[in-house]
Amino acid sequence: MTTKSITKNLSSHWPGARIAGITVLMMCLLTLTNTVLPLGLAGVATLLCWIYIVIEAPRLKPKQRKQIVMLFVAGIAAALLAWSQGSDMSLQPLFGAHLKLAMLLTAISFIGMASNVGCEVSKPGLRSFVTTLLGMHFFSSVANFSSVIVVGDQIKKHEGIDQLSQLVLSRGFGMAVLWSPFLSILPLVLEQVPGVELSQIYPFSIAIATAGLFLSSLEARVRATTALQSYAGFPLKRETLAMPFALIGMILLLSWQQPQLPTVFLVSLLSIIVPVSLLTLRTGIARSTEKMSQHITAKLSESRAEISLFMAAGVLAAGVKACIGVGLISLPFTETNAGVASLVLMMIVGLAYLGIHQLALVAIFAGLLADITTTPNLMAISYILGTALAMSGSTFSGLNFIMKSRFHATDSEIIRNQLPYNLVMIAVGCGVIFLMQAMGVR
Repeated sequence: MTTKSITKNLSSHWPGARIAGITVLMMCLLTLTNTVLPLGLAGVATLLCWIYIVIEAPRLKPKQRKQIVMLFVAGIAAALLAWSQGSDMSLQPLFGAHLKLAMLLTAISFIGMASNVGCEVSKPGLRSFVTTLLGMHFFSSVANFSSVIVVGDQIKKHEGIDQLSQLVLSRGFGMAVLWSPFLSILPLVLEQVPGVELSQIYPFSIAIATAGLFLSSLEARVRATTALQSYAGFPLKRETLAMPFALIGMILLLSWQQPQLPTVFLVSLLSIIVPVSLLTLRTGIARSTEKMSQHITAKLSESRAEISLFMAAGVLAAGVKACIGVGLISLPFTETNAGVASLVLMMIVGLAYLGIHQLALVAIFAGLLADITTTPNLMAISYILGTALAMSGSTFSGLNFIMKSRFHATDSEIIRNQLPYNLVMIAVGCGVIFLMQAMGVR
């Protein structure tokens, strides 16, 4: 029996899913409580999160397991080295560095319970392509990777997925990373880079996302003119996009009214309350309770890869930061600026193309530059845009694993479709970063 078949059998019959779901939900609720009422629950929540990871480890894919173990071991090695040189870092900061992000990933999984996906009738052509691209963009801003599967299944062909549909899925999802607080990287940056202000970065990150979507539409007209004329697409109904708009609106309103509350807390809280409330209104208490129970005992365990990766990357980030704290790692510069932010942006994308996970790269760079980051908003743009481009362009990203395994895209197709676009977007991003510096944004 091959490793692949063993993993598949475990995924189908593993008895720990029910326990894992309850465990990670308890972690989420304890972390939510502890975020606004410091009751000393972080240690218990961290322990529950790692119990969840251990329970679900057998169901991770071999490549995922290998990457997660490498990040974890590297982080432990860095921590041991720092401790040997006198570091006073305790176990909680080491193992719970990304605990709030694990909370976020658990919470946003509830959004899928109340998502109603429907399609508008649209005449084939450019309009259908653009409306499908925009629908995918806004839907993925809260539905995460499930949006790729839902929309992708509707627009794929028998032989797989064509160039235009690849653009819809990869660009629609990738550009949403630039501004959506439900796609992990923005909350990660807000947590790991002190001093970042949403009001400072949103005008620029949204402008970059708009430019990326516009360039994707322009590219479709230039590179796939014939296919575009008959492209039917899957324009999403307004009802499908109502919840993403409502959630984003509530997050912005609450962040403005209650700036002392962490964004990751607000996103997690609303990700549970809003879908559960909508589901109860639509189906009644009995049916919504049944669906929630199914979600907890079956669906929550499916976040295993993302939560394991985030927690392992957190161990690495904490280990690297501890090494810097005791002087084991020195940097070639003493402060950040537009040049450093642009360099980091290019390195994140380049190293992601070589196979290093983008979230691990953000964790490493954020840890390395933590004590010298004098321009947090510039660095935030480099981290977020670097992640967005790595997700859409790297053949090793989770997004492109879905494209390859479910929709039969090849590595060469992905690189051919994404590399020219990514190079242009890197140039756009660097231009925006230098513009921000010129405008006095730090």
